[in-house]
Amino acid sequence: MEQNKPVVAICYDFDKTLSPKDMQNFSLLPKLNCPAERFWAESNEFAKKHGVDKILAYMYLILHKAQAARVRLSEQDFKDMGRDIELFNGVESWFGRIDAYAARIGVSAEHYIISAGLKEIIAGTSVADRFTEIYASSFIYDEYGAPEWPRQVVNYTTKTQYLFRISKNSLDLSDEETVNRYIPDGERRIPFCNFIYIGDSDTDIPAMKIVKNGGGTAIGVYNAKNGDMERACTLISQGRVDYLLPADYSEGGILEDTVKSVMRKIAADRQLGALNERQRAYAEEVARAEDVKRYVASGAQPEEEAEKYARRFLEELRCRLHGFSDIVPAETSVWFIDEKLSGIGAPPRGNGPEKGV
Repeated sequence: MEQNKPVVAICYDFDKTLSPKDMQNFSLLPKLNCPAERFWAESNEFAKKHGVDKILAYMYLILHKAQAARVRLSEQDFKDMGRDIELFNGVESWFGRIDAYAARIGVSAEHYIISAGLKEIIAGTSVADRFTEIYASSFIYDEYGAPEWPRQVVNYTTKTQYLFRISKNSLDLSDEETVNRYIPDGERRIPFCNFIYIGDSDTDIPAMKIVKNGGGTAIGVYNAKNGDMERACTLISQGRVDYLLPADYSEGGILEDTVKSVMRKIAADRQLGALNERQRAYAEEVARAEDVKRYVASGAQPEEEAEKYARRFLEELRCRLHGFSDIVPAETSVWFIDEKLSGIGAPPRGNGPEKGV
């Protein structure tokens, strides 16, 4: 990555965002001989009855039902299930297209998953290697490779933690010092204004709010084929997302065009910010000419010595101002220094850029 090249963090939920249904419904639940509707109803009831987090509830039930059905599960089994995951149109080529476009406009795109689904299944999908990091729920495995306990649980509120990790470049989950350290947003590796969060439901709202409050962009997506618009429209009507778009990642689609537009805005904001910084730096240099004028008038040194120092200082300043010719015409800086030199008893250096440095 080029120095000072702005990084755009594109964060995705997975289920119903990159894939049209919950990942467990493709291969895992059929392997456990458990219909999806029955499993999720039982999981929700279990969570309510025992006061358990819904993500912990479904992870527990997976292990419980696997044991009851005498079905052996392993990390590799979960990864193999990832090959069966159906993705929305265009997802497989999406990342290459977005990365290439980002490079053309002078930014760097990084992709992250923040999902309550199983990390092991996502890791087995065809797009797993496209992500800088996958933050998702996962298991600890025993000496025989069987899942025995949750290692990581990602729910609707803990999703926000990973946004801060990405922003502060604290990707390692064992790093609690950096993620909790106060770092002003503008000094972070990826400020929140450079975030794009893509999600589909209420579980993404806390993360979307963090991104929006930080000046970033939240995009709600929906499956255009099933007509389930009520939940999606709630996100836009309540101002939870900036845009509500079909989950179609095809080339030339409205989702791609919108993400590209946001990246162009990020690139333009960086360019304008850099221009402002350069102009402020020029203004600070110009102000030094008045400082040296006041120094001569102060009488701190004999007049001849003070004027000699001032002329030398102004000639050095002339060279420094020449370095800003990309934002201020060179002749403007030359005339400015000539005017200051004439004010301390020295003849003007010239009346145009041909006489300047």
